[in-house]
Amino acid sequence: MKNMNDKTKKWLTVTGCLALCAVLVVLIGQQFITPKPVDNPFPPQSSEVSNVTVDPKVPDSTEKEIIVTPPDTTQPTSSDNGAVSSGTEQTIQGDVSKPEYTEEQLTDPSQKPNGEKVTEPPTAVDHNNVEQPKDTPKADNQPQGGDTKDGKIYVPGFGWITDNGGGGQGTTVDGDGDINKQVGNMGE
Repeated sequence: MKNMNDKTKKWLTVTGCLALCAVLVVLIGQQFITPKPVDNPFPPQSSEVSNVTVDPKVPDSTEKEIIVTPPDTTQPTSSDNGAVSSGTEQTIQGDVSKPEYTEEQLTDPSQKPNGEKVTEPPTAVDHNNVEQPKDTPKADNQPQGGDTKDGKIYVPGFGWITDNGGGGQGTTVDGDGDINKQVGNMGE
């Protein structure tokens, strides 16, 4: 190999590696090929006739005979919902009837319309004269919404947040109609 230059050695090495890769691809590819199913030959048939004997079982005297009577299908059966079924013929359930109450049952304060006794008669409340509380009671340690302390403001549900001086920050945007245009920078 002394007479070969470096370029020839490189091409021989590349060619050898390619040949090795081709052999490996073929070997790996053969692993995925499913073998053809081989028909198993039938077992040899014998011309012998085997004798089958049946041992008749004589019922014991201790066993009782079970008698099953078929159901009577001559009468249509009625189910709980009122529909009648007689084979393939079907009918629709009748309408549900509401109980009818008299005017006396509806206006009697001592009992409900279904007859159940009321233990305490209802008392009428005049909703126009209900007294509204003046202020919500303030707990000793609990701050109220809007309280300020150390440059922060208390917001119920959020706690103490930094007061930025009375509101948010607004920016005017040109109205060229591009809704996909970036308006502001979220990192600010």
